[in-house]
Amino acid sequence: MMRGPMRVLVLAAVLLSAMPALGAQAVAVSVEELARASDAVVRGRVTTSRAQRTDDGLRVFTTYEVRTSAVLRGQAPTIAHVVVPGGVVGRFGQRVDAAPAIAPDEEVVLFLRHAGPDAFRVTGLAQGKFSVVGPVARPDLSELTFIRTSVRHGERRAEEMPLAELERRVRSIR
Repeated sequence: MMRGPMRVLVLAAVLLSAMPALGAQAVAVSVEELARASDAVVRGRVTTSRAQRTDDGLRVFTTYEVRTSAVLRGQAPTIAHVVVPGGVVGRFGQRVDAAPAIAPDEEVVLFLRHAGPDAFRVTGLAQGKFSVVGPVARPDLSELTFIRTSVRHGERRAEEMPLAELERRVRSIR
């Protein structure tokens, strides 16, 4: 039978192992890296969303309809369907670490990769989605822990910056 301090240590280890993780680990990427890895980069407004379960019923994904106001790189339709892992269907919800949080009527800049003939996924997950608030663009990186934060010399990490600078950096990539 365990006594005193050993019992407390074992109990603490069990309790700590049952706690949820505080966020995903990520390697910081630059705006330029995101642009190079994307099929399209768009600025637009989220108009609708629809969450659904996969055919096996084990996962949830949400499709957002984004009305593009500008294509900064690549080609994208006027209405882009952006698929993000996670969401809520009825009483069943699923949260995916590092998935970008997108809200209806939000103005965004999205770095996108094709995920089928009429659908896209966000490149770099949360790092590839910037909310536009006035003249500022900012990704929500609050759920990420970075294991490496440096990027190539002359490039800028995906972080809050003036919208004009974000657009200039994306358009500079050939």
